[in-house]
Amino acid sequence: MENRSPLAILHLLLLLLLPCTHQEQALGFVLPTQSAQDPPARHLINGPGQKPVAVMTFDLTKITKPSSSFEFRTWDPEGVIFYGDTNSENDWFMLGLRDGRPEIQLHNLWAQLTVGIGLQLNDGRWHQVEVKIDGDSLLLWVDGEEKLSLRQVSGPLTNKPQPIMRIALGGLLFPTSKLRLPLVPALDGCVRHDSWLGMVAQTLVSAPSSLTNCDVELQPGLFFPPGTHAEFRLQGENSSASFCLDGLWAQGQRLDIDKALSRSQDIWTHSCPQSPGNGSDTSH
Repeated sequence: MENRSPLAILHLLLLLLLPCTHQEQALGFVLPTQSAQDPPARHLINGPGQKPVAVMTFDLTKITKPSSSFEFRTWDPEGVIFYGDTNSENDWFMLGLRDGRPEIQLHNLWAQLTVGIGLQLNDGRWHQVEVKIDGDSLLLWVDGEEKLSLRQVSGPLTNKPQPIMRIALGGLLFPTSKLRLPLVPALDGCVRHDSWLGMVAQTLVSAPSSLTNCDVELQPGLFFPPGTHAEFRLQGENSSASFCLDGLWAQGQRLDIDKALSRSQDIWTHSCPQSPGNGSDTSH
């Protein structure tokens, strides 16, 4: 490979070659696509840390329906989908994933609880999700089916002591340690077709994301789970200009460079010399 930086080529090769750790789940269905007619999807992570990608506010005295819905997809097993509160001390709610399964945490005057649902959502598919307040009950629907019903855990939204609700996408509005059961907030996922409390929200914060494009087809290898690492050997006089990639490993497997060449015209190779000669030989 010539005239490309090692980091740029490593990034490209990883995207092209990394074997999907979820291939067994992916077999048997066609990975979804985002058509040009669909509204733009929002990526839930905009960099390291736990900051939300958007924070919206709602006047609860003007709500038209006590429910929110959206379509969601991810390969990531853990993180925050959305957080909502009227008071971060004693009236908050969180929907996230743990081990790929939905988890609800809430803390208010009626109940303090953490509930996990035995339903795997980190399979790369689009899933329809709805969270609804019905009297004193909280309901979670996934793909058109009721998956969770919590009774005596809430009161009418219009009777909240604080009439303003905040909803944060992809993050929390307080430290992670204040969760009832802490998790890693950052979630590599996408949300589209979202509707929040039947209202047009006032957005306080909207952080742009350039890490990935939610509007492209989701393919195996686009998500690297925690613990992923790569090892490669550079041979050449100047690793920032022309060099030889002797080998590339990720998640304990040597990656097939020929497969990358067959999938992209943006990279090319030449034979690595048997010895580095006068050049350098550096492992990374």
